Parts: sequence; structure tokens; C-alpha cells
Amino acid sequence: MRGPEELQELYDDYREKVGTLSKVVGGICTIDSVCPTKMACIGCAAKVPRPEFKDEITSLYTLADESEKRFEKLGLPLEAQKMKITKNRARTELKEIQLIERYQKDEKHASEIRISHK
Repeated sequence: MRGPEELQELYDDYREKVGTLSKVVGGICTIDSVCPTKMACIGCAAKVPRPEFKDEITSLYTLADESEKRFEKLGLPLEAQKMKITKNRARTELKEIQLIERYQKDEKHASEIRISHK
């Protein structure tokens, strides 16, 4: 039988690795098991980007852009490439958010039907 401390440790460890409906950068995680991307949430298919968190993705994009330039200056091409990938994933998520925002706007649109007699 496991003791309370061991169970608490197991719970804490699992809670850090499983993200069901957890808030992550730019959205909500929907994965119901241990994270397959090792917490690389930007670009993860299990994350649902949310318009209200768009600024977080924009900030991450800016940080990745600055980091990419810094790594290139330092002669670290692999690290620069990782930042380029992060930027591409962030850009994709921002496009997804644009689609969500358009959908939400269209959803609120009320059709107006006019019948004219000529």
C-alpha cells in the first residue's frame, strides 16, 4: 500500500505532465494523457488556440524572433532553427485564431431577408 506522501508525489508528477483542459500559452490543452510533445505546446495538435490569449502567442513569436537572431550571432544554427520552427508554429496558431474570430463573427451575423414587389 502506498503512503500519503508517495501518492501526493505521484499526483504532483502526473499533474505536471497531463494537461486535460489546462491553460497553456495561447490556448487550452485537451490531451488526456501524459504530454506526447514534452510540453512543447506551440504547434501541438492537442491544443485549442483561443482568441482571448492571442497576445501570448504574439509575445512568444516576438521572443522567438529575437532569440533566433541572437543564436545566429552566437553561431548556434541549431538553436536558431528551433526558434524558426517556433515562429512558424506560432504564425500558424495566429492564423487559426483569425479563423476562429471570423467564425465567431459570422456566427453572430443575422441574415436579413428583403422581399420587394415590382
